Amino acid sequence: MILKELMRENLEVHKLTPDSHFYQAAEMMREHSVGSIVVVDDSEKVVGILTDRDIALTLALGAGTPNSFVSEAMTREVETISESMSLFDATRLFRTICVKRLPVTDSDGRLVGIISIDDVMAQLSREMLDTCSAMKSKLGHIV
Repeated sequence: MILKELMRENLEVHKLTPDSHFYQAAEMMREHSVGSIVVVDDSEKVVGILTDRDIALTLALGAGTPNSFVSEAMTREVETISESMSLFDATRLFRTICVKRLPVTDSDGRLVGIISIDDVMAQLSREMLDTCSAMKSKLGHIV
């Protein structure tokens, strides 16, 4: 399965621009029950990611205010994955770079979605269950 197919189930990605404010990001996170926002430029290319933890630490350490810009606390070097990559490619990438979420981009590098390690694990579990069910119906038992 390629990520584009998996993305059909979860098309909504929450994004802001670097000149958005912390309070806007926090409101979006609360409204949509998410822990991160992808930061994009005017052409929808990924330029960063901001997590609830980034905001909390910046505010707690006195390094920002609710009016601070997202660009002040976002992670700038963000690994992305192409929507044409397979589920197994995503699994390898998650294992290699040890992150919880990956922005998904199209062939032009524009943001089209986001995938989490939980999304990948849930899909792999469904695939394994389907495989076991098919084997059981053919063999009468699970090998």
